[in-house]
Amino acid sequence: MTKKSTIIKSILCCWLLLVEVVAAQAQSAQSTEIKPIKGEKWWGLVVDTDHISIPFSTPFTLNTAECSPATYRADMMLSNRGRYVWSDSPLMVSFDGAKIVVSAVSPNATTKPVVQKAGRSLREAYLMCCHKNFPPKAIASDNVLFSAPIYELGGPESILYTQQDVANFVDMLEKRNVPKGTILIPQGWRSSTGTITFDIEAYPSPKELIDNIHSRGWKVMLTVTPYVPAAGRGYRRSLREGRLMTDKKGSPPVFESRLGYTACRKLDDTAATELNASLKVLQADCGIDGFYFDCLDALPLFGPNSDGLEQFLAAWHSVAEGIGSAIYSTPTHTQLGSVVSSVSPSRAYTWEALEKTLETAIGAAVLGYTRTCIAADLNFAPKKGKTDEALILRTAQVASLLPVAIVPYAVWSVSDTTAVEQLLDLRTKIGPYIFSLAEESVTTAEPIIRHLEYQFPRTGFTNCKDEYMIGNRYLVAPVISDSGSRMVRLPKGKWRDSSGRKIKGPRVIDVTTANGDIVIFEQVE
Repeated sequence: MTKKSTIIKSILCCWLLLVEVVAAQAQSAQSTEIKPIKGEKWWGLVVDTDHISIPFSTPFTLNTAECSPATYRADMMLSNRGRYVWSDSPLMVSFDGAKIVVSAVSPNATTKPVVQKAGRSLREAYLMCCHKNFPPKAIASDNVLFSAPIYELGGPESILYTQQDVANFVDMLEKRNVPKGTILIPQGWRSSTGTITFDIEAYPSPKELIDNIHSRGWKVMLTVTPYVPAAGRGYRRSLREGRLMTDKKGSPPVFESRLGYTACRKLDDTAATELNASLKVLQADCGIDGFYFDCLDALPLFGPNSDGLEQFLAAWHSVAEGIGSAIYSTPTHTQLGSVVSSVSPSRAYTWEALEKTLETAIGAAVLGYTRTCIAADLNFAPKKGKTDEALILRTAQVASLLPVAIVPYAVWSVSDTTAVEQLLDLRTKIGPYIFSLAEESVTTAEPIIRHLEYQFPRTGFTNCKDEYMIGNRYLVAPVISDSGSRMVRLPKGKWRDSSGRKIKGPRVIDVTTANGDIVIFEQVE
């Protein structure tokens, strides 16, 4: 090596070292180290039960800009000692099991994240962070969604259902004498041409059908998907007009959904606006009370963190603007918003999925996502070749005690009709209370369902992930295993179980529910 090349190499090495030092200094200038307080636990960033434990307990490094768009996420952290961190841009967070280092992801950020003090509890941190950074808005709380159950007409044959099948479903519900609520019609109602109109062969008189359902005291919602059947006139026209998602070769990926072999609409702002307008026309013409927006089957077309998925979901979530009652099968990213979204991890349902659903619902509430439900049209895994009735019933119980209750269609296959009747009667009883909580949250920002640490601070509930409060009145401890029993930790106070027995807390009890009972306690004076 010549002397000249050695000098050049030395200069290059020095320059690279200087760049690294400057970068490290810049990163340090934008970073905040959060030193732990005795007994302090932190919530926030993302609800991802497979990778991060909430509250933080195991080490991790996370860039919130890289979180999957299909998860609940927020650039904020809350502590059970009344501290919080908020950012209006993505965060890089490292946790080593003790201290937390938080920094701004953007190299152009002019300020570093700052720890704020709001009080002494998780609730005080949550409320201060909400009201200061994303205050609640004056939105309407729809009685259709919160007060009464939503009965889905689903199952593997949903694509083949007709107008008469919907009428028969309402007849069946009335013969069972269940509380009146909303009928959710599955995705097979749409024309195969891909337009937002009823299939006239299966639904020859949709307005007459809906008027009849209304006259009997029920409401009606329709399932809407971004799918187009991958055959026929509608498919060819959509392909020619460039309205379909395509792969790198320019071909539309075809996948199997409940509609059969399907392509997916390309969604951007223009397409979302057109779809929104079509749904409003349908609403005006037929008297539809609301819509369930389902795109779960399309998610595998994207990578988990792809920009394409982010853009697709952003456009899809904008379709509900100004439309009234709206529910999404995927998480929305508007905290304290008016739209309801699902906490189900997938459409395939197992005991493990049910456990994740419960944990996600509780975690999402801490992040400010207060209006949640389970997904419709779930696929329940059979047990030893037979329908797992226990899984279906327990899923229905979790579903019915979330802010918005979508009753799985499979529940009608459960042989224990008494347990189903008790579940629906309970939801009807507490429905007005849940609706009142939804109305109050518009001004207070209080979540409808609440982590026990939120409601009972500093009493040992930081790691409780399978119990929650509905407001300040009901403690729900769902059974999420096929054992039929569970341990329940009751906070301080007086509690009444479903049989009327009063129990004084704090206390730990074992509950056996072999007969399918719901584990719920009401706080009494």
